[in-house]
Amino acid sequence: MSIRTMISYSIATLLSVILVLVTTTFNPGQTPKEVYRVYLKGESIGLINSKEELENYIDQEQSHLKDEYKVDKVYAPNDLDIEKEITFEDKTLSTQEIYEIIKDKSPFTIQGYKIFIQGIEEQNEEGENEKQEDQVLYVLDKNIFLNSVHKTAETFIDKDELAAYEQDKQQPIVDTGKIIENVYIQNEQTITQENISVNEKIFTTEEELSQYLLFGTNEKQDTYIVQEGDTVDNISFDHQLSTDEFIIANPTIKADTMLFPGQEVSIGVLQPQLNIVEETHVVSRQTIGYNTVYENDPDKYAGEEVVKQEGMEGVQLVTQKIKLVNGETKSVVPIDTQEEKPSVDRIIVRGTKQRSVGGGIGSEVEVPVGIGSWVWPTITPYQIMSYFAYRWGKLHKAIDIAGCGEGSPIKAANNGVVVYSGYNGTNGNYIYIKHSNGQYTEYAHMAVRYKKAGDVVYAGDIIGTMGHTGFAQGTHLHFGLWNGYPFRGTPVNPLTLFQ
Repeated sequence: MSIRTMISYSIATLLSVILVLVTTTFNPGQTPKEVYRVYLKGESIGLINSKEELENYIDQEQSHLKDEYKVDKVYAPNDLDIEKEITFEDKTLSTQEIYEIIKDKSPFTIQGYKIFIQGIEEQNEEGENEKQEDQVLYVLDKNIFLNSVHKTAETFIDKDELAAYEQDKQQPIVDTGKIIENVYIQNEQTITQENISVNEKIFTTEEELSQYLLFGTNEKQDTYIVQEGDTVDNISFDHQLSTDEFIIANPTIKADTMLFPGQEVSIGVLQPQLNIVEETHVVSRQTIGYNTVYENDPDKYAGEEVVKQEGMEGVQLVTQKIKLVNGETKSVVPIDTQEEKPSVDRIIVRGTKQRSVGGGIGSEVEVPVGIGSWVWPTITPYQIMSYFAYRWGKLHKAIDIAGCGEGSPIKAANNGVVVYSGYNGTNGNYIYIKHSNGQYTEYAHMAVRYKKAGDVVYAGDIIGTMGHTGFAQGTHLHFGLWNGYPFRGTPVNPLTLFQ
């Protein structure tokens, strides 16, 4: 067979095959038509003639959702796809038939905004990394979110001061005062408009979202019935709240409000979902604590004291940069200090004669020096960043003292023996001192330690310098007091030593 014959035969065979396929696919006179194939969760559920008709039918049949959310239109489920198709297939479903398949298998949607809030990762006092959960919120109008954030900011920042900052109407500082330099949300946020499933929690009011941003829930907060003798302070502490948190949870109550038996108060624990940062420039008139100066008497036993001269406090004008997060002071940086009235030293004659005792270093060590007068462990000016109090449901078992400046001296608060001097990732450089009354004082985040385990120290001795080693947000001293060995005994508010 010639090549030409072979080609002719092949073409004829191909044409005959095509003719057979065509005649079996459609009947003579049949024409293709435009329809829409409906997919639910990726699977085809049928053909319809009109996409628009189905969308309108959904909107009509789900009118109760329009009333519930006060929106103009209800949309198809997010996992419903409708694609145009050209086909010879005759069978299509009615709009109602497709709707009946959809309605019980997937939720319908309304138009709104999806807000993603990235959680902040921080280290807690135990040195463990803690991260706020990432949040996905849904609102009908993004202004609901923006206004709720503003309401949350007003919870932690004075309303009038915040308004003056926003309107650029803050009064300049003439003598003393505060200027807000910056307010911002530490968390990254993304806002996108999209169709939201009605199965999601959709915030429709600012009040509802504001409560969630403060408490992390929209459930009704726990309450407590005030008993005879109750105060804001004791109710707060007993229910693991700071007084500030208690007042936030009970806006009509102030710190000095007299409570009455039978009164119902909220004891909801705050769990802020945003970190609202306030950076301020503050000028204040502060007391200069007097120094306690000791004259040693080797003939008297340690712990025996006689006051030779009473001390007198002075006055100074202090300028500081203070950073707060959700109303909690995170750093205090001193800028300037001007002495207006000098302090007068307190002079004490103390014994230095030691009693003979044995024992090794540790929880069982005996202290050869008696308790004397308690001495504030830092220089002035200072500011207490965090008190011995609950915060977000956790007890801060010390006070944090700031505002003294990096490298400023840290003093032993009383006579005692250093039972530990070391470093770890949480406390940085820290020292524990045991005192003869069985109490221990704790000094953490020091830049430098001057004392080692076994050293006998006296009240006012410099044991190190102020720093921010370990987990510390800004330069400060973590000053703790324990009845019994730290973390095995009972934490006590150190401020009780100076009352």
